[in-house]
Amino acid sequence: MQNLWLRGLRAAIFFSALVLIPVVRAEEGMEEATNTLDLVILSMGLNILIALTLLWFVIKHRENFVQNRLFLAIISLLFLANGIHFACESFVQLQGSSLSERSVGFLSATSIFINYYTALIFPLIFILFPSPIFTERHHMIWAGVVVAVMYLVLITISTFELLPFSLVVFLSNLFMILSFMIPVRWYLLYRDSPEQLERNHAVAAGMLGIGILVSQGMFSWPSLFIFGGETLVSTASAGGLTSTAVADTVSWEVVWNHMRFIVSSMFLLYIVFKELTVAKEMVSVPLRFVALVVFFIGIINALVAGLVEDYSLSTLWDFFAIRGTYGLVRPLIIVYLLLKFNLIDMGNPKVRKVARLVALVLISVWVAMVFEIFQAFLPIPQLLSAAIIGVVLAFLIGWEDRVFENVAKESEDSQLYLIDNFVEQDDVSRFIAIGLITMVIGCFMAFIYSGMIL
Repeated sequence: MQNLWLRGLRAAIFFSALVLIPVVRAEEGMEEATNTLDLVILSMGLNILIALTLLWFVIKHRENFVQNRLFLAIISLLFLANGIHFACESFVQLQGSSLSERSVGFLSATSIFINYYTALIFPLIFILFPSPIFTERHHMIWAGVVVAVMYLVLITISTFELLPFSLVVFLSNLFMILSFMIPVRWYLLYRDSPEQLERNHAVAAGMLGIGILVSQGMFSWPSLFIFGGETLVSTASAGGLTSTAVADTVSWEVVWNHMRFIVSSMFLLYIVFKELTVAKEMVSVPLRFVALVVFFIGIINALVAGLVEDYSLSTLWDFFAIRGTYGLVRPLIIVYLLLKFNLIDMGNPKVRKVARLVALVLISVWVAMVFEIFQAFLPIPQLLSAAIIGVVLAFLIGWEDRVFENVAKESEDSQLYLIDNFVEQDDVSRFIAIGLITMVIGCFMAFIYSGMIL
């Protein structure tokens, strides 16, 4: 009876929020809301928090499997790069009018070069998880070196304009497309396997693929297959989409980017199809849920692109649904994977305490970010917004203990193949050092590109 009463109370709170928001919105009247600074700052803080926490796990707890530590190290570099990207963007929005043209150029170039950095980290992530592709030390080291050199070559070509920019876009997209094939291979190979351990690899690969590639065109599948990709092109580069200076001519930059979008979109569509048709005893509820959410947001994205003529509203939607996804969706999916597949040593009480604290912070920031999105489209008074956020936080924190324990527990569906000695313990620190040095060089090249030196 008590559980039934609690469920009824939660449902009442939820439906009250759904009713209150439209009512207050109607009373307020239509107002333009295009300020995205709050969401960018929250994304920056969340990504940097996760990056530093994972680095702490890697450096402090060396007893964890070296395979897991190396994956955590690469993921921390990804989140750190995302945090720097959001920091540059927020600083431009906050202080852009008071900065010199070269300073704004430097921050913008840093964002672009950091985006290249994150894109070229994807291959290392897919090589390592759900199980290492390279199981010998020198192969893994060479993989890291090749990725770092590829990044430095691309930004050097861009900085000094040694080759046409379309060729740079082609090379980077080709490199990414090849790496996208790795999670596709895992998913196709093992999703129907009778072995639970092998199916775990398929589910993990599918979830990781969505988490990483959601910012690589997964929301754009209706735009590609219904509108032929036309809605992904903008002369103003609205929402971070592909831009072309001359809309009436073929832009090879558009072609290469659409190639990348097609691969990630087809991966999503196949996951949706497979998760809806897989045998009942093999169903992965979290993967099915995430895939369907991304699928339906893609449909909404197509409706907005095809029906909404208000430029400010469509630009706002592009920001939240396209560019903002890796600040909101990716951290949630990656943290779920870390807990679900025991990549963090949850048997250690200190580690478990920190992981739970991070989960609570993630819930708090995520709720705040979701309400920033709601307020952008449906502005409501700050007092009511704070009250609703408080209610939702209380609701989610009440469920946090149960959800955390269910996700982080050791079970048959959370086991993956572990390879202890494919790299040495010290190699993890070396990968972190090389990754940080490469990131710093990228920022220095942005300094040169902006014309602040040379």
